[in-house]
Parts: sequence; C-alpha cells; structure tokens
Amino acid sequence: DAIRHDIYFTKLHQSFPIIHRPRYLAAMNLSPHMRPPACLRYIIWSMAASISDKYASFAPEFYRRARKYIEADELKGNGESVITLSHCQTWLLITFYEFKNMYFPRAWLSTGRASSLATMMGLNRLDGAVLDVKQCLPPPKDWTEKEERRRTFWMCFCCDRYASIGTGWPHRLDERDVNISPLLL
Repeated sequence: DAIRHDIYFTKLHQSFPIIHRPRYLAAMNLSPHMRPPACLRYIIWSMAASISDKYASFAPEFYRRARKYIEADELKGNGESVITLSHCQTWLLITFYEFKNMYFPRAWLSTGRASSLATMMGLNRLDGAVLDVKQCLPPPKDWTEKEERRRTFWMCFCCDRYASIGTGWPHRLDERDVNISPLLL
C-alpha cells in the first residue's frame, strides 16, 4: 500500500492536486471506520499502478474494485453516505483513469457524478453567502480543508468542461453559479 501511495503522490498528484497528502496518509493509520473510503484507496492504487511497469497489471482490477465500492456506498441507506469530499475525489480520479484509457462515455458519466456531488456539497459556493440550501458538509476545520475543497471543485469544473469538449454534450456545472476563489497554489 505504501509503495502505491508513494507512486501516486510522487508522480500523479502534481497533475491532480485534490487530496491533502499528510492528512490522507495520517488517516490511513486510524481505525478502519475512520480511514479514507475503500473506493478512494483503490482508485489511487489503480492510478499508481497504471503508470508503473511493476504494477501495471493490477490497474484494471483496482479500477473495477474502486467502482464496485463507490457504487456499493451509493446504495447504503438513502445514499447519504456518499455525500463526502472523499467520494467526490474518488469520482474525479475514476474520471481521470477513464479518460486515460479512452472510456469516454464512462468518463462523461463519472464527471457528472463528481460534479453533482460537488454541487450537493456546495463546493461551487465556498466563498459566497450561505443560501437557503441544505448544508451537506460541516464548515471546514481550517484553511487546509477549505483549500482541499476548492481544489476538488476546480478539478470538477475542469473535468466537466473537458468531458464536454470532445462530445458536444452539455456541461453540468454552470459558471454563473460559482462563487469560489481560484486555486491558491
């Protein structure tokens, strides 16, 4: 696990900086119910394996498992357990994997799931006034958590635009409904 995490954070994270590495890795040492969801771990491993000669053969299976676990999470209760930043990040990484492997219809659908979760969590309005909409996430604990939410939203926005460019299919995110600062790299 550590090797695959290292490959992801060393070689891929710079292109897709949506996960806060120290918090993610620290959470891996917590009790099982407090760790990042299995779907996120598997898609990170899939991404890492896909660029490693040594682990490349594992990438498709890790991808299948990531999808299996996120879809199982959607079926728990009334679906409320997937309204998390980690699940949005999972759909983004699934999207990235699908684009990389030219699974274009799947990538467009996965982008829609990530974008829908971002909207449900209000990531598109992080820096705006609180409106009369259901708040699905508690306020961020600190600047780092808020920045992780910003980065996740902007990656959703970019993937949404990219997914629509080649297909002509509509965008999911309306730029007129965005009230969020640009990335603070």
